[in-house]
Amino acid sequence: MTLTQIRSLLRVIADCPHQTPWKDANLNTIIFSVYREVVNEITRRNPDYYITTDTVSTTASTEFSDLPDDCTILKKLTDSDGNTLNWVHNSQFDHTVAEAKPQRFDRAGSQVWWNPVPDTVYAYTAFYHYQPDDLSADSDVPDLPVNFHDILAYGAAVKARIVKEDKINEYMATYQGMLDNLLHQVSISQTNNARRVLRAYNIKE
Repeated sequence: MTLTQIRSLLRVIADCPHQTPWKDANLNTIIFSVYREVVNEITRRNPDYYITTDTVSTTASTEFSDLPDDCTILKKLTDSDGNTLNWVHNSQFDHTVAEAKPQRFDRAGSQVWWNPVPDTVYAYTAFYHYQPDDLSADSDVPDLPVNFHDILAYGAAVKARIVKEDKINEYMATYQGMLDNLLHQVSISQTNNARRVLRAYNIKE
């Protein structure tokens, strides 16, 4: 479902077919709030659900490189040969060595801290947890399982209490049931192997 379709469903639930008193922008704000709450619940239940990759490159004579803007937790860095770069706490860095290809790294806020300081450009593949983008356009689709997009409409109706009082408990139960089923679905292993043997990653392209 697109944002437009989610908002239309919300208007049906709330019996508010027109923009008076609830304008689209106001409904969008509530839908976005519910979306972030649902994403946070998914991440809490299955930390590896939102995982993707991107390139992080060094700059000559520069200790730090920016991480992707949507990175929440950095899982690992691999070089062009697929070798994993060692994570070491920065207190263990050797700051006396000459500039060279990094042998270790630490995360410093929204950046990667390299050691040794890079002597040239090196490209690494970052595997990381990402925060899904907000729905900024009417054609945007939430980064949720397709069979649960409508949870945002029910959650928004409950959050804003724009439904009739005699329906609020019904819609609250519907929303909670959807959330429970969604969290169950995202927790199911996507392979026949036990999770302790092989983790299934949902890689964002």
